[in-house]
Amino acid sequence: MNNLLHLKYAVEVEKTGSISKAAENLYMGQPQISKAIREIESSLGISIFNRTSKGVIPTKKGAEFLNYARNILSQVKEMESLYQPADLDKQAFDISVPRASYVSYAFTELIKSMDHSKEINVNYRETHSLRAIRNVADGTNNLAVVRYQSIYEEYYLNLLKERKLKYDLIWEFEYLALMSQKHPLAQQPEIDYNDLFTYTEIIHGDILIPTLPIAGAKLMEPVHERKRKIAVYERGSQFELLYRIPETYMWVSPMPPDVLSCFALVQKKCNMAKNKYKDILVYRKGYSMRQIDQLFVQKLQESVELVSRF
Repeated sequence: MNNLLHLKYAVEVEKTGSISKAAENLYMGQPQISKAIREIESSLGISIFNRTSKGVIPTKKGAEFLNYARNILSQVKEMESLYQPADLDKQAFDISVPRASYVSYAFTELIKSMDHSKEINVNYRETHSLRAIRNVADGTNNLAVVRYQSIYEEYYLNLLKERKLKYDLIWEFEYLALMSQKHPLAQQPEIDYNDLFTYTEIIHGDILIPTLPIAGAKLMEPVHERKRKIAVYERGSQFELLYRIPETYMWVSPMPPDVLSCFALVQKKCNMAKNKYKDILVYRKGYSMRQIDQLFVQKLQESVELVSRF
C-alpha cells in the first residue's frame, strides 16, 4: 500500500458510496481516486468495493480494511494535533448530537463561556444515532451524544465495540409528551398513551435503523407509530408546529424550562410501556479529551441537573 492519502481516498469512497462523489469532495479527478483504490486492492490482494448500479459498497474483507483505515487516520490526526504548537487564539469544538433541547442548552452555555475576541471554529451536528456513531468512527467528529431506547442497548453497545469506540453514560430518562399550553390534554394532571391517539404526532423523519436485517429492523421500528404524523428534520419547525397547531405533540427528553416558556409549551408524563432511554457520550479509544471537551461535558451535566428538577 502506498501512503496515508490512499487510506483517506478509500474511506471517503465508503462514506459517500460513490467514487465520483468522493473525488468531488476531495477536489480530485475521478480517475485518480479509481487508480488509488486499484493500487490498494492490488497491494492487499482483495477487492475493497463491489461496484453496483447504485454506487459502491464494501466487500466483507473491504469492510475490515476500512475499519483499520479509519482507526489509522484517526490516530494520525490525534498525533499531529498532539505535537503541533498550541494555537492559543483558536477555540475549536465539534460534536454530533440528537435533536435534544437539553443538549442544545449545554452547547449554548459552552459557546457563551468562550472568549469571543479569539477565533472560534465550531461544528455542531444534529443527527440520528447511527450517523453520530459513524461520524466519530471515521474522524468527522471527536465526540458524539448517542441516544437509544434502553431495551436495544445490546445492539448499540455491540456496534460501538465493532467500531472500537468507548462511551460514558450521560443519563437515563423517560420520554415526555411535549405539547402546547392550549392542547386539549395540557391541563390534565396525568395522561395515558391511548389519550394521544386522536392527535397528530410530530416526529424526526430520519430516526431509523438501516443496517439491520429486515426482521431486526421491524423489531426496532419506532414505538410511537401513528396514522397522523408530521416528519421534520430540524428542531426549529417542531416548535413552530407545536406552538401554532395546538392539536400536535411529540416525544422528547426532559427540556429546559426557559425553552418551554419561550414557546408556551408543557411537557407531560405519560403512562407508556418500554419508555426508558439512554444518552451516552461516545469517543474513539485513546482519544484524550481537550479542555473544551471537558467543559462541554460539565455543561451537559449541569443541563441534565437542571431539567431533572422538573
